Parts: sequence; structure tokens; C-alpha cells
Amino acid sequence: MTTQEKNGITEGVIWKQLLIFFFPILVGSFFQQLYNTVDSVIVGQFVGKEALSSVGGSAGQIISLVVGFFTGVSTGATVIISQYFGAGKKEEIEESLHTAYAFALVGGLVLGIAGIVFAPQMLRWMNTPEELIAESVLYVRCLLYTSDAADEARSVD
Repeated sequence: MTTQEKNGITEGVIWKQLLIFFFPILVGSFFQQLYNTVDSVIVGQFVGKEALSSVGGSAGQIISLVVGFFTGVSTGATVIISQYFGAGKKEEIEESLHTAYAFALVGGLVLGIAGIVFAPQMLRWMNTPEELIAESVLYVRCLLYTSDAADEARSVD
């Protein structure tokens, strides 16, 4: 039997197979939440109440929306790729992977640019207090930029 014909997830005890997939998702979610918590603690301790409000308020919700969107997209891509894998359709697997990569790249660029450009307006739509808008926009933009893009942006401004 080839590796393609023998599919370990469909063999054996189902709860053990599910745990194999559950724990990486759990660990990833844990570290995402830990990142958000540590971010809030550091900002609250060293920057101040206003900055903590910016990080934990509406700006944090915008970032959660973006992360949640891409989590959903990757889950959907996984379903399609898994179906092709189970059917042994190698060409469709490769096509699906390339489509998922392209969608992630284009979607990341579009959402990143939209988030950077429209962050002030989105925050106002979310009724963010006016005194927190500037710091909230900074937080959103910092998380949407990579460190290299942020350096380039600072040199342009």
C-alpha cells in the first residue's frame, strides 16, 4: 500500500485521531490569547490607561476580526484540501494549495491596506472615544505592518 492509499486518520480509535488535530489548534489559540494578554499587561504597566484602552478596546476588536477572518479562510481551505487528499487527487491538492496561498496573499494585502487607511473611520463607527482614536489607530497600524514595512512607512512620512 502506498502512503496515499493508507490514510492514518481513518484508521484506529476516532477520539485519538481527533485529539491529534485538536491539540495543535488548542496550542495555537492559547498562544494567540497569551499574546493578547501579555500585550495588554505590558501596555497597561508601562504606557498608561489610555494606551491600554486603545489596545483592549475597539482596536483589539478590529485585529480580532482580521485574525478570525483568516482563521476561517484557512479552515475552509483545509476542508477542500483534505477532501482532495482523501480522494487521492494530487493535481487538485496542488491547485487548492496555490489558490489558498494566493487568496491569503491578496486578502492580506487588501485587508492590510484597508485596515491602515480606514482604521480611523472604523474606530469612529465603533464609537471609540475621540481621545483614544490616535493611539488606537497607531496600535492597529503597528499590528498590520510588518516591522520592515513600518520602517519604510516612517521613512516616507
